[in-house]
Amino acid sequence: MAPKLPRAAFLLLGFVMNIMLGTAYAWSVFTQTLKDKFGATSFTSMLPFALALALFSIGMVFAGRLVDRRGPRQVAILGGLLLGAGYILSYFMDRTGYPMETLTITYGIIAGLGIGFTYSPPIAVAVRWYPVRKGLASGLVVMGFGLSALITAPLATWLIGAYGAPTTFLILGVVFLAVVVVLGSFLAFPTGDWQPPTEVVSKAAQTRRTWKPVEEVPTREMLRRPAFWVAWVLYTIGTAGGFMIIGNAKPIAQQVGGVTDAVLATAAVQILAVFNSAGRPIFGRAADVWTPKRALLVMYVILLGTMGLLSVSQGIGWVPLYVGICLTGMVFGGFLAVMPALSTLFFGAKNQAANYGVLFTGYGLGAIVALFASGFIRDAFGSYVPAFYAGMVLSLLGLVLTFAVRPPRPVPAGVPVVS
Repeated sequence: MAPKLPRAAFLLLGFVMNIMLGTAYAWSVFTQTLKDKFGATSFTSMLPFALALALFSIGMVFAGRLVDRRGPRQVAILGGLLLGAGYILSYFMDRTGYPMETLTITYGIIAGLGIGFTYSPPIAVAVRWYPVRKGLASGLVVMGFGLSALITAPLATWLIGAYGAPTTFLILGVVFLAVVVVLGSFLAFPTGDWQPPTEVVSKAAQTRRTWKPVEEVPTREMLRRPAFWVAWVLYTIGTAGGFMIIGNAKPIAQQVGGVTDAVLATAAVQILAVFNSAGRPIFGRAADVWTPKRALLVMYVILLGTMGLLSVSQGIGWVPLYVGICLTGMVFGGFLAVMPALSTLFFGAKNQAANYGVLFTGYGLGAIVALFASGFIRDAFGSYVPAFYAGMVLSLLGLVLTFAVRPPRPVPAGVPVVS
């Protein structure tokens, strides 16, 4: 039975939806306004952001189960409603008398859950329609999340300057509500008798490994396997370093890099977005070709080097700082593509949405770790540099732990198996 849309259209739908969701990565353009006009500290200005990403991961757990049972359409619509409501309710932050507490609830909890419920369906759809190239397909979909700040950071900066932060949340909320709900209503899985084009499967078999999970693992059984917990810890450690930069890119550029020009400081957020988005298909494809383990090893080596570069960049100009920001963003984006592929490889496609939702809680914990590593350390030492030292330690730990990854054995296509 032919699909209602060509399968490439589902990648485009997911990509655009992720642009709406990825506005969270432009959070650093709000932080100075929250400090100047609402009395926030480095820690409290990061709290709504970190909590939103934590609830993002929790929402993924429930969304994954619902996607497997009800399909992607209903879950995506529910997520769009929550996302829009969270942003719209944030408009009232300065009318309650408790602006940061209100924002922590409306943005951190409601919008965060909305992101989680909306994020899962496009990934599940992508890996079902592209079973041969799961890493690349999921990487292209989530690339929109990383690329979002390139568009939304300057837009939000202009809106904040023209109308203030509360009205900016209101405007963004109305747009997100409309776009995500409409696009989410088109998502669909392939029918049970659908098969990928024969020539695609044949070409894959001739040129590289054709990965096939050893078995389909239910979520409850997955939680009893050491492979899950190794992957979960790696997800936490890897994303924590990226979150330290993503949530503070603009102030890091100003305070560590000595950037005084507002446009150049905002550009740090935009450049980060470009590399964040580019890292997703690059490392997603690397996971398909090299295996997830080798992709993770490369990513942790790069992350360790970039944290070291960031730690010595103060006082030597903004160029090395921006290089470090770019490479950190690229690796961070890579985790969002490699981990869905790893989840499918380890535990199968049948329960992928639910299984990856649970694995994704490592991403949420990474946001909390980053909150303490960057927020508390910045407030305590008056500098972000000690946070980069903490990032180096985490990256080294992740690099060592990656050697413990033991993926299922692939079904080779004339290629020797190398783990």
